Amino acid sequence: MEISQKNGSIVISGCDSFDVAQTFDCGQCFRFALQPGGDWAGIAFGRYLRVSPLPDGAELAGTGMEDFENIWRDFFDLDTDYSAIKEKISTDEIITDAIAKAGGIRLLRQDLWETLISFIVSQNNNIPRIKKIIEALCRSYGKRIDTLAGVMYAFPEAEDLCRARVEDLHALGAGYRDEYIHLASKAVADGSLDLGELSRMDTAQARKTLLAMKGIGGKVADCILLFGMHRTEVCPHDVWVKRIFSEKYHIENITEKKGYAFATPRWGEYAGIAQQYLFHACREDAR
Repeated sequence: MEISQKNGSIVISGCDSFDVAQTFDCGQCFRFALQPGGDWAGIAFGRYLRVSPLPDGAELAGTGMEDFENIWRDFFDLDTDYSAIKEKISTDEIITDAIAKAGGIRLLRQDLWETLISFIVSQNNNIPRIKKIIEALCRSYGKRIDTLAGVMYAFPEAEDLCRARVEDLHALGAGYRDEYIHLASKAVADGSLDLGELSRMDTAQARKTLLAMKGIGGKVADCILLFGMHRTEVCPHDVWVKRIFSEKYHIENITEKKGYAFATPRWGEYAGIAQQYLFHACREDAR
């Protein structure tokens, strides 16, 4: 992999397994949107970024080398060898086919606080509506960011979001999730949920801590662990994954427990990445 600067942008080249569209459109991230011409643009860690796909990488506009090294290298998980991961999890024709279709996904290393709230919003929801609600939260409570693309908004801090009344959150489209967003924001703001401490827990204890919060079930907890804490052994079971396990792997009466009993021995520490390939490939087939 090579990193260079060109006309005020950072160019990533020689990077295998990096498809920009697949990475941003696989359900792990909600603040980047497809632009006319095929670029993706959005906000992460309070920074604006426009990402242009390249045949063997991407061009990052709106950033410099310092932010690349401090934020974007880690965000795009560029120091992980995805070729080795894909080789390790290619255990059958079904996952091998999914990798062929969706193998450009890289598991983003996202901000844990943003991921916590985003996946509370995600429950019983579809991706366009999730994005709409999160954008409304950012516009209402996030810091204004002036970019070359216009005014955008950072994800709100817990201290700002917890001041929103439940009815205010409901008015932004959160529905019954309004209370859960408020309680989680308050817990992070007052320190009763210490995200630094959560990050240091082992996966089982972190999952138990998340499940103790009102409004967080197994699927949401697993998404927070996978997408906000990079616990790649975690395999969220949404309706798509349950359908794959049931229809393609013939697991009868699929449950989360049965799914884990199948996925963990097969894909081990990378079960979450296998899940992403299967999930995205299945959605693309459905489209």
